[in-house]
Amino acid sequence: MFGFFDLVKKGEHYLKTWPKQACLYSLFIDSKMVCYTQLLIKIFPVFIVLVASLYIIFPVYFSWPSTATFILFLIGLPIHCLLWLGKRSQQTLSPSLFAWYVEIIEVLNGKQPGQQVMLDKPRFIDLAKLLNRGFKKGGDNFLYNNELI
Repeated sequence: MFGFFDLVKKGEHYLKTWPKQACLYSLFIDSKMVCYTQLLIKIFPVFIVLVASLYIIFPVYFSWPSTATFILFLIGLPIHCLLWLGKRSQQTLSPSLFAWYVEIIEVLNGKQPGQQVMLDKPRFIDLAKLLNRGFKKGGDNFLYNNELI
């Protein structure tokens, strides 16, 4: 049971860490999942109140079991997204993404030998942190300016 809550916390951390840049939407599904999850977290309480109020106003048309099932479904949507993000954040990068990860490190660090970045099995959370650092240092067009895309 602790693994479930730990994964949700990791998903929430990944949600906050992943950079919200337009150029990443075509490269990573993570950008879209972050956007959808944030949207769900914002709007799902409105739908829960709407479904519950429809049951209260029109009890003849909406039965309690179907209303409760639909409310549980609505609660489960953002939790499922957070679980997906939590699992994704702990996955190691593929070999092609690892090469891109190393290129970004070289662009950020240049020839400075003092910077130590994790090169042993980096995960998607490490990529998110690295991209954040790159966008802070190089601006919104960091990837384009350094010919990384």
